[in-house]
Amino acid sequence: MGEVRVIKRTVSVGKYRGLQRTSNARGHFAILAVDHQDALRRVMRPSAPETITVEEIVEFKAQVVCALAPETSGILLDPIYSAVQAISGAFLGSAGLLVELEIADYQLKPLPLDIALLHDWDISKIKRMEADGAELFFYYNPDVVSHATNQDNILRRLIQECAEYDIPFYAEPIIFPAGEDETGFTQNFSQRVIEAGRRVAALGADVLKMEFPVPLALMDDAALCRAACEQLTASVEAPWVLLSAGVTFEVFYRQVEIACCAGASGYIAGRAVWGEAAQITDAAERQHWLEQTGRERLRLLSAAMVKGRPWTQVIGCESSSTNWYRTYYLTLLRK
Repeated sequence: MGEVRVIKRTVSVGKYRGLQRTSNARGHFAILAVDHQDALRRVMRPSAPETITVEEIVEFKAQVVCALAPETSGILLDPIYSAVQAISGAFLGSAGLLVELEIADYQLKPLPLDIALLHDWDISKIKRMEADGAELFFYYNPDVVSHATNQDNILRRLIQECAEYDIPFYAEPIIFPAGEDETGFTQNFSQRVIEAGRRVAALGADVLKMEFPVPLALMDDAALCRAACEQLTASVEAPWVLLSAGVTFEVFYRQVEIACCAGASGYIAGRAVWGEAAQITDAAERQHWLEQTGRERLRLLSAAMVKGRPWTQVIGCESSSTNWYRTYYLTLLRK
């Protein structure tokens, strides 16, 4: 994308500062996702996930964060197994911190479609721990009108709370089938991703974490992929980043190249970066893998996103007049 600055919205100085802390000097997001909860057990020990202990999860996450943080602009963590552990262990370094709100497990059958927030956890606590953003993963399908409307109502409340606490809100809408078969889901997938992004951005989300807007089965069509990503960019009033959604590193690398050339502002990568390390049981061997393969993958992804659109071309900071401070908090409460 060119260097045209088209500000679609402005945010408060607190939110703007939070976005700065989770992005790099170019205005791109290079974020590592290590927020997985129960789903991580199935990655670490597929044959017997129930045998994975809390201590093993905490240890694994701490090792991943410590090894890979230097190659990131930010890290997404969960409040149970990793957020306070990463802070108290000084594993984050200069990386910004995002903390999730939800308890949804995207591998459960049937899918837990309604937004479910972690009990006794909220945006005020995320702000108090000096995190740089609150994140929410949730299922969404604009064609399932009643469900989308209910999700919108919850999102509005959370977005309002983020405005009150002056912290960026990262929204991750994941498309689910509307009762059709796999063929129907594939045919409708791209437009549903784009419409979901448009709707959630219009509600006030600060950054969108989006699935690649073309099904894997159609990834060989380069023109289709580029057009879908460009349409997503044109449709949303917020910067968007590409999430890895469980694909292989090789597939994700290609997706990041396409998406960032078409207007994405970076990536948030999880298992595509560290997935294989989760099945290495020897701590020293795992450390070597993370420092070699894991870091190299992050470097490659960051190089692939270099043509991405900086988020600062989309979001501006509130007025910097000399009397802005007089109405600062009052302005937040009115949003």
